Amino acid sequence: MENVHEVNMKVTDSISLMQAKKRIPRWKNRLTILMSHWMLHKGVLHILVSILLGRALFLSQFTPFALPMFAVIFMVSRNKALMVMAGLVLGASTLGIWQGVYTFSTIALFYFGSLLVKNKMKENRFVLAGTVALSVVIARTIYLSIELPATFTWVDGVMVAFEAALAGILTLVFLQGMQLITKARKRTYAPEEMVAIAIVVASIATGLIGFTVGGLAIDHIITRYVVIVAALAAGAMVGSTVGIVTGLVFCLASVNHLPEVAVLAVAGLLGGLMKSGKATGVTLGLMMATLLMGLFMNQGTLLEISLYESALAGLAVFLTPKRFLFAIARHIPGSAEHEQDQQSYARNVRDVTAEKVQKFSDMFDTLSKSFQFTDPGNESLSKAVTIDNTLSRVTENTCQMCFKKDYCWSTHFDRTYEWMKDLADPPDDHKPPKAWQNLCVKAEQVQSAFLDEAALRANQLQMKKQMMESNQFVSNQLRGLSSVMKDFAVDLQRETEKHDQQEDEMLQALNDFGINVDNVDVHSMDYGHIDVDVMLPFVVKHGECEKLIAPMLSSILKETIVVHQKVELPSPYEGMVVTFRSSKAFKVSVGIAHAAHGGGLISGDSHAAVHLHGGKYAIAISDGMGNGEKAKLESDETIQLLRQMLQAGIEEELAIKSVNSILTVKRTGDMYSTVDLAMIDLQNAKAKFLKVGSVPSYIKRGKTVKTIEAGNLPMGFFSELEMEVLEDQLKAGDLLIMLSDGVLDGPRFIENPERWIKRQISELKTAEPQEVADILMEAAVRTSGGEIEDDMTIMAVQIQREMPKWAAIPAAIKTG
Repeated sequence: MENVHEVNMKVTDSISLMQAKKRIPRWKNRLTILMSHWMLHKGVLHILVSILLGRALFLSQFTPFALPMFAVIFMVSRNKALMVMAGLVLGASTLGIWQGVYTFSTIALFYFGSLLVKNKMKENRFVLAGTVALSVVIARTIYLSIELPATFTWVDGVMVAFEAALAGILTLVFLQGMQLITKARKRTYAPEEMVAIAIVVASIATGLIGFTVGGLAIDHIITRYVVIVAALAAGAMVGSTVGIVTGLVFCLASVNHLPEVAVLAVAGLLGGLMKSGKATGVTLGLMMATLLMGLFMNQGTLLEISLYESALAGLAVFLTPKRFLFAIARHIPGSAEHEQDQQSYARNVRDVTAEKVQKFSDMFDTLSKSFQFTDPGNESLSKAVTIDNTLSRVTENTCQMCFKKDYCWSTHFDRTYEWMKDLADPPDDHKPPKAWQNLCVKAEQVQSAFLDEAALRANQLQMKKQMMESNQFVSNQLRGLSSVMKDFAVDLQRETEKHDQQEDEMLQALNDFGINVDNVDVHSMDYGHIDVDVMLPFVVKHGECEKLIAPMLSSILKETIVVHQKVELPSPYEGMVVTFRSSKAFKVSVGIAHAAHGGGLISGDSHAAVHLHGGKYAIAISDGMGNGEKAKLESDETIQLLRQMLQAGIEEELAIKSVNSILTVKRTGDMYSTVDLAMIDLQNAKAKFLKVGSVPSYIKRGKTVKTIEAGNLPMGFFSELEMEVLEDQLKAGDLLIMLSDGVLDGPRFIENPERWIKRQISELKTAEPQEVADILMEAAVRTSGGEIEDDMTIMAVQIQREMPKWAAIPAAIKTG
């Protein structure tokens, strides 16, 4: 199975190719494919490049470019090595026959040397560079010894070593930069890779030195064209870098090209700064650079020729297809084309992932239905068949060997059949007919056989029932998993909106206020769901986020913003990223008090209070049957399962039913537990109560106390759990109190425990949750005579309006 990222890279490339082919005539597409086939696959481009590198000079006498080119092609595309060698030798021969011989000899030496270190060259690129350098040293030394046998000095030795070192370095550079000529599969080029590609292109261009048309130097036209194309595709930084690198390579070829360094560097800079004007802008930048450098160096005679060369380079940019420029720009980080390409790639990854998740969701939904709709068949027909099968097995072991068989089953068949059918499926408290007992000589044996069959049938029905319960449990789980994955797929496919304007306005407002901020990233601007990341170049130590940034964002965004989290940047970076999100309309504070049976350390009650996705808050109490370790394990398991399902996004009703199914399937003996669950929406304070075998909960509002109760059985009794879901609208200042049954069962001499606890709640003088839980627990223990006969847990939850600690700071801007 292919990796998702590989699949999406192919998808993105296909989409880019389709977009590039729009509005292009078919004959042009065919011509492009034909040229690509001949230039790349047939090796025409390799030959042309080889000829130019073969005649490229260094310091007007050395040729360090030829062997690195052959070595790289020999390693990465060996089937084209022979034609590359021919091109290099041919190019060198244009400089002189002995230069061609020297180039051929270096290639031959490298080839024989590569046979000795073939395996090591594949594993280590530095071995390849060393082999190239050694081949150059040997060939150049022999060449100079033949050409200058009497005048070979130590200076020549230094120059030989320098040429060898340069050849080794160029091998590493070509190995990295030759991707542009061969496969070029990388999506993004790092800065050093762009420099390597620039060196390769400049090295190739040096092979054009000496060629002129109408007095205009072709190498000048080509290099200026390359520089302004780089500036147009990637901006001033890349344009000026390519200009400097290209100029330096030309200077190494010949010192006479020193003025060209300044022209190329300034052209790259000015062209990049004027890239918003597209081809016209970069061409104008090149003309200005040419004019400035010509006037500065007082080269009036050559200025006119240089301007013509620049004009031809600019004209070539106008004739360059836009898709070629896009193909270059998409690999350059920071360019608009690269950002567009990355967004397209990320969108395709997202869509394919969402599609796969949706397919899993559909599969789980189908599996859920297959478990759910188990056809039990025609019950009446099934019952009749069961009775007939029972009669067959009983009569086979009794009546078949009886001497009255013909009298009972031939002469009086109908009467015997009705009697036996009643015995096979008797109603409650049914006794066998006396007439049958008087006539049947094996009455006791037949009755015993029917009892054995009834026991066997009961076991089969129990197994069938357990299997159906298991199927229902699996069906519920698969349906819940399908629902969660479906929601996840929908979330994945939501488009991430751009908020560039809001980000810039927030950044400006914070900096204008005197807060040094590096960056602002807005992830969501939906009301009530604001999500903003602010990168600070320092570590907050004095509450600047809560006191300054959050109030300013509240003023800008017209809603209360609070600090969600702070994360320090890893070393060696300094600073931190602070996440700001919308404040909820309400907040809750929870107080918990619990006591174990007999004052022990292990309580059979478990509880949880957790924030859930979507601005909800869950409070739950579970009471395991009995006391001690066994009850604690049961209630802990119930709470943990419930917590994990709720946090995974499964709806509360389905979560409770799933937990009940688990407890029912694994039930051994009296393993039951109660669950008291309250779900509070922090945006509107609406509460939903699900009570499974639990005692009532209470809502205190002022002096009034409201009872929340439901008559549901504990979890684990029956596989099909029928729940009554209660809802209530809470208000700021309300106090929600949830109890385990031990609190109401403990008080002695109290005729109505529920009325007693309501009175205790109404007489409370404090609204602080922890104090409320402690006061009620103390009252329950005192009323029970100081003895704790059952585990007791009390959870008090106070609902309050979310009030910001700091007032909003007015900002001078507004966001749309």
